Amino acid sequence: MNHNNAERNALVVTALLNMVMAISGWLAFYYTNSQAILLDGNYSFIAFIVTLVAIRIAAIKAKRTKVFPYGQYVYEALFSLSKGIMIIGVLLTALITNLSAILHYLQGDPLIPLNTDVVLVYTVVMVLLCAFLGFYCHKQNKKINFASAILRAEYTGAKIDGAMSLALGVALYAIGFTAIEGGFGFLHYIGDAIIVSILAILLSKEPFLLVRDSFVELAGGTLQNQEEKRQIEEVLSSHFKQSDLLKDSFISKTGSSYLVAVYIQSQYLESIKASEITAMQTQIKSALSERYPNITLEIILA
Repeated sequence: MNHNNAERNALVVTALLNMVMAISGWLAFYYTNSQAILLDGNYSFIAFIVTLVAIRIAAIKAKRTKVFPYGQYVYEALFSLSKGIMIIGVLLTALITNLSAILHYLQGDPLIPLNTDVVLVYTVVMVLLCAFLGFYCHKQNKKINFASAILRAEYTGAKIDGAMSLALGVALYAIGFTAIEGGFGFLHYIGDAIIVSILAILLSKEPFLLVRDSFVELAGGTLQNQEEKRQIEEVLSSHFKQSDLLKDSFISKTGSSYLVAVYIQSQYLESIKASEITAMQTQIKSALSERYPNITLEIILA
């Protein structure tokens, strides 16, 4: 499948589903009075806006300009970084807001109890939508050998949103079966706050990894995906007949664009023709392009 088509199709579906989930969250909040569900709806709406930006990035990233002679793939990495920071911000805001609600309850401040009547329907709808969205983004990215940083960010967002919706829904639905006057009656007031606080901590690892990898890409660092790095190094090794000709290599990634710098021993220059090096470069690039269509290969004497 064409890289751009796979990415664009996935992003359009993502935008539409995020808008549906946002509206669902707002409606569920109206009937339940759950701040956690309101947070879920707001998160989906922010994701909808961000995805519109991603669609624009996907349309222009391959265009070469005087400023970006190799394409504008840096916007992909910048998007992933921003998406990761946004997710961390949402989780941090959720943690602070709900810890504050718990503190107010402990201080005796009056709070409105939850209405859990529509929670089950909301949970089923949200989990199914998030599961489909995450699966679809992952599948589309797999078709292009996971080259899209944008689809990776969308997959991460959908997975976190789905996990939060499932945990919230199950817990809130269970709270409906506890007596408000009983020993666990406090759950009707701060049950969702407790759940969200726990989830915000448990789900924080993946967006931090997304931010780390995106920052490394923007800084021009080495490729962080060890499996991809191993595959590329195997291709390089297989094309050098003399094992000691290949001195070292540097592999980096910016968005869906890859840069491979191959360092060869300079003392072999006398025994190798320039045409042979050019042919070798063409062969290696052709082999790598099957999995990584946006790749730049440089052979450097060291």
